[in-house]
Amino acid sequence: MGVLSWVNEGGFTVIWTRHAACAAAMCLSFSSAVYAEEAAPAAPKGNVEEIVVTGSYIKGSAENAALPVDVVTQQEMKDQGNPNMIEMVRELGVTSGNLGQTNQFQGIGQGNIGVVSINLRGLGASRTLTLLNGRRQVPTETQGVDVSIIPTSALERTEVLLGGAAATYGSDAIAGVVNFITRSKFEGLEFGASEQSVQGSNGNQQYNAIYGWANDRINWTISGEYNHQAEITNTDRDWALRPFAANPAGGWSSTGMPGTIYAAIPTVDNLPPVTADGRITTSGVFPPFVSKADPMCNTLGGLQTGGAATTCRFQLSYFDNLQEKSDTSKIFSEFNYQVSDTSDLHVEALYAKMNMPNFKTSPSYGAQAQFGPERWIAPNHPGLVAFKAANPGFFTDVTLGNGTVVTAAEQAAYDNMRPNGVDGFFGHPQNGSRDTQTFRFGAGLKGSLFNSAIDYDIALTWSQRQYTIEGNDTYVERYAFALDGLGGPGCVPGGSDPATSTPGVGPCQYFNPFSNHIARSAVNGVVNPQFNGNVANSAELYHWLIGNQRYTQENDLLVWDAVLSGETPWTLPGGTIGWAAGLQARNEKFTLDLNTNTNLDKSPCPFTNPYSVTLGNVKTLNCTSPTGPFGFLTGAYPSNTSRNVYAAFSELSLPITDKISGQFALRYEDYGSDVGSTVDPKLALRWEVLDWLTLRGSATTTFRGPPQSYLAGQVTSLVFIVPTTAFKAVNISGNPDLQSESATTWSTGFIVNAGNFTATVDYWKYDLKDPFQTEDANQIVSAYTAQNCYVGAPGAPTANCAALASHISPLAIPPSQIESVSVNIINGTNITTSGIDASAQYDFDDVMRGTLSFGLQGTYTIDYNSDDFKDINGVTLASGGDFAGLMNVGTPFTSLPDLKGNVWAKYVHGPHRFTYMVRYIGQYRDQCSNGTNCTSATAVGAPSLKDVSSIIYQDLYYNVTLFNDSTFLSVGVTNLMDKDPPQTATNLNYDPYTADPFGRMIKVGFTYSLGGK
Repeated sequence: MGVLSWVNEGGFTVIWTRHAACAAAMCLSFSSAVYAEEAAPAAPKGNVEEIVVTGSYIKGSAENAALPVDVVTQQEMKDQGNPNMIEMVRELGVTSGNLGQTNQFQGIGQGNIGVVSINLRGLGASRTLTLLNGRRQVPTETQGVDVSIIPTSALERTEVLLGGAAATYGSDAIAGVVNFITRSKFEGLEFGASEQSVQGSNGNQQYNAIYGWANDRINWTISGEYNHQAEITNTDRDWALRPFAANPAGGWSSTGMPGTIYAAIPTVDNLPPVTADGRITTSGVFPPFVSKADPMCNTLGGLQTGGAATTCRFQLSYFDNLQEKSDTSKIFSEFNYQVSDTSDLHVEALYAKMNMPNFKTSPSYGAQAQFGPERWIAPNHPGLVAFKAANPGFFTDVTLGNGTVVTAAEQAAYDNMRPNGVDGFFGHPQNGSRDTQTFRFGAGLKGSLFNSAIDYDIALTWSQRQYTIEGNDTYVERYAFALDGLGGPGCVPGGSDPATSTPGVGPCQYFNPFSNHIARSAVNGVVNPQFNGNVANSAELYHWLIGNQRYTQENDLLVWDAVLSGETPWTLPGGTIGWAAGLQARNEKFTLDLNTNTNLDKSPCPFTNPYSVTLGNVKTLNCTSPTGPFGFLTGAYPSNTSRNVYAAFSELSLPITDKISGQFALRYEDYGSDVGSTVDPKLALRWEVLDWLTLRGSATTTFRGPPQSYLAGQVTSLVFIVPTTAFKAVNISGNPDLQSESATTWSTGFIVNAGNFTATVDYWKYDLKDPFQTEDANQIVSAYTAQNCYVGAPGAPTANCAALASHISPLAIPPSQIESVSVNIINGTNITTSGIDASAQYDFDDVMRGTLSFGLQGTYTIDYNSDDFKDINGVTLASGGDFAGLMNVGTPFTSLPDLKGNVWAKYVHGPHRFTYMVRYIGQYRDQCSNGTNCTSATAVGAPSLKDVSSIIYQDLYYNVTLFNDSTFLSVGVTNLMDKDPPQTATNLNYDPYTADPFGRMIKVGFTYSLGGK
């Protein structure tokens, strides 16, 4: 059935079984715990080797291992067509809310394009500790370790320890530990390649090689891998672009091009404040004029909605991608040297680079402030004059309350629009970029002292991650000048030379915000019947209007570990008590480096030219709330922080009887004065009740200190704010008063090992206190609206309004006119979650001279309860409840299906291996449907999307080993039935945290070995 092995790797040694019929998804989803508990038939009990067991630094035997670990071996990876990291993480049954697919619209997906992280139990990827060869790897600042840096061809196996492990491994191990072990003993040369066809793209390719050399004392390996991921656009999938009526949140914005036009007419009461020509003098105050969609809205691919007041909507997701084109190169090497009979040296190095040069996004962004003096369009603007001539009756004469008649020709305008919409940016999306570089170097020495009485393991590991984001946006001041006819390179607004400072003269150009500047729609290909080349915008004006925003986030981690272990002089009925003790010191650095346009210390204000005040585009150049020079993308402040974390731990193994064993661990960790310290214990027990039945259980407290960026500074996210029907800037501020989050974890279960049948059932529960959360912008806006905190609200304001209004800009503005929302990182609502893991497998040893196995695995989340959500001032924003089985839009959580599982069958006949797998994700719901706070479009616009359908994927794999095991060939089909993802009320029309958007994919690969072993 398999051979039990004990392997010591970097202080994280595990017991595992190479099981011929264990599919990777099952093993990673808790089934391997069964095999880790199997007795080795070839090894008599009295001769069981003393090893270090998973989750412990103490040598012991398989019989007293209280903490089994799930394992995916290299063979099991092959049985599923050598999945890449995204595929591997996506198929984990014990995870929810994983990053991996492109998602620039929802929460944690922003700013993490290209990141692949592991989110055990849906508790957040940053609460899963990820190790490489038993040592820490530098994480992203907020989403745990980016595992896409690891070359899968270099992996020997992957181990998943579920349950809190902070007592042994320290902070971040609240949900569990994932450890990637490399092929340190490989000898020879092996190279391989694979091609994966993806409908609507050029496919994905992978090329890899590994070389290993060894003698009696040295083993050296080096491996390299290159991955190419093809671009897949939303237009490549017929489900990805849905009509507004089917999903109002499906990438639709109320700010488009063509836009929505307002006649700017002064009022008798001068409310809101306006000049004699209708220029609003209070930025952000919505004019009291009836809106009209541009007449070419529907013709050119927008959508006109509304009754008497109409809006031209733009589906910005038309220009976005489901998958971005990227190229990733990785190289890993390790060197092992036997220094003496009692000591071994280990050195390893890794470099990985991900390049995403053409990150596709909307052709342009709509400004946060659509109404204000800088957006005013004069009656003599050439584009407006031509628009009125082509659309007589669109503007009509208006008689004011004092009897004054303002003719259509005299009326100015505001155009709620973005510079580029259905026309694209020269017919295409706007391009940005995402780049990641990761470095790692580690060295360690381990061995024994005093005639093997004490074992030692000392290591120093450094790792660094650099992540650069680059994009473009429209300058606020340049756009205002261009509306006044003073735009373009060479024009000098307010200059002394009329040849270079007169509106519409020489180099000074008008920007035309009306549809008559569009020659042809990039969305539907229609030639604009109202196109007027005399008022079309020039290419040089477009390029002049936009600027570059770029920042690089760098995380550095330096870790020193020292562990001693041995046996005490004391015994229990089951044997000698073992001990381990260790110290750890970590230096963590975080740097945020910004270019000038992004740096609020250098470019805090939208307006810097005094002539902007002269024109009336702004009252003063002294901006009281720095936002940066751009209309949509807000700037940030640079950061450069460093801190030291110190820890000490001790551990005892307790062989209580021959049948009952236990483990007790205690860890002290100190983050310094800003965060404080913590002490966390753990107790685990294992009882072999019968030869075929084992009970196990554990209880522990765990913790996590706040990332450094959480303690200070400001960054900006883009969030769809429902009342505005548009994306708005959400400014996220750090909080120096954050305290560590903590959790108490319990688990209990049993293992059945009866001949060819193995099974596990485990109940688990996490009680998470003071978790790090970012206040939800839509929850704030909903509370602000419900408590009548804005000017013109229908009822009296509540006592909480001052606190709620402090989040909103402009102050006290009606919800539909909000420009930005300010939120804080806080110790948020307490969370309690529980569930059941179950797995089973049966092997038929002789079926047509082969082995046939059937198995199943599943994780059921019983509940995910949260207290009421509050802001930093203690004001209740929304009710808590049970968020298991919900989409969780408008909450701090990601989607959380309550049931995930796999059923599989495998047949092995000589060199031939067949695997058939069914992956199941249960139905879940948009929270609008159960009465909790709702901010998604399903509330009113798309009730049919309240239920997210269950998902069933079928996969089929075949591989064969030929020519004396030198050649490996594989063919795999994922999503055999070509199932589309369920439709959801989100911008991408599917749930990127849960579902597969690609349809049927066929992957063909080969590996060739020269002397490999």
